[in-house]
Amino acid sequence: MDVCGPLPSQSLRGHRYFLSITDDYSRKVIVYPMKNKSEVFDCFTKFQKRAERYLNSKIINIRTDRGMEFCHNEFQNFLDNQGIRAERTNEYTPEQNGVSERFNYTALDAVKCLLKVSNLRNGFWAEALLCFTYTWNRICHQSHNKTPFELYCGRKPSIRHLKPFGATAYIGTLRQLRTKLQMRAKKGVMVGYAMQTKGYRIWLPAERKIIETINVTFDNGFNSGKALDPNDSKFYISTESNSDLESEIPITGEILEDVKVKSEFSGDPNTEEFEPDSKSNLLKRVTWSRQAVPRKDGSRTDIYYRIEGTNTRFRSHNDVKTYCELNGIEYNEGMFNFSGKDPYSGDVKYNEENSNTNI
Repeated sequence: MDVCGPLPSQSLRGHRYFLSITDDYSRKVIVYPMKNKSEVFDCFTKFQKRAERYLNSKIINIRTDRGMEFCHNEFQNFLDNQGIRAERTNEYTPEQNGVSERFNYTALDAVKCLLKVSNLRNGFWAEALLCFTYTWNRICHQSHNKTPFELYCGRKPSIRHLKPFGATAYIGTLRQLRTKLQMRAKKGVMVGYAMQTKGYRIWLPAERKIIETINVTFDNGFNSGKALDPNDSKFYISTESNSDLESEIPITGEILEDVKVKSEFSGDPNTEEFEPDSKSNLLKRVTWSRQAVPRKDGSRTDIYYRIEGTNTRFRSHNDVKTYCELNGIEYNEGMFNFSGKDPYSGDVKYNEENSNTNI
């Protein structure tokens, strides 16, 4: 494990440092944003209790540098009482703790990229760090064919709920909580995944607070842009950010497909340049393939459609329609049959009578 900081900008909660703890076997990483280095001991004891209870196994040793946050008497006495061996690096040899050092370096690069792409201020670095770590644990490590999450937790993680950091989010307001003149949704920015519930962390610039909710719809093709600087005025955050909770909480959500946003036509319909029948506005035609996949327990058959030559699969009419609209592809609802009663797998095409035709 290793400490990184101080960072030049405070986070939403005033953090200037973060502690990263890497499991040597699975390479799963837990990060703890901190206000001061003195919080390292408390963070480690929280991690130890959580990890040992979850894995039903004891920590044998830890590897750190010789920073005073790791070498003070209270920490050392605790390790001795717990029977944990402390491995220290030699002076000015950070390569002996290379796993943690490299992760911190990679994490900072990722945070800079996320903040740049999302147009969020530097004060959101802790949210970007937690979001990056959440995704990092769900990517296969180079030395394994499994993700750190799977090696640590014993099950494959779901990635259907993953969303771009900084994506525009619309939070639905319950009917019981709004008046007749209030809007049905609030616009916010996706800044991470909920730590204590199944959902997402959404920054609401108008209210200057972060909330955790699952009642949200995303516009994946558009970033909210320049959010208000959290250091400019008072703000509120609804829940604690304990990143070690995310590993055991699967989140259900919408499917994320890698799509490109089609640019909107900017012309005026009253001008001569506006030609709706021009060749540039014609929709593309592609070959669709249908795949029927029976479940192992025989309970049902899942139906997927994909474009020939690609690996992206679509599970519903809405997924296909959204993808076609964003990419300028001709969409005919009649050619897509998601009923599991039809076992056909293969290429499909559309005829004039709006019926499915197998090639």
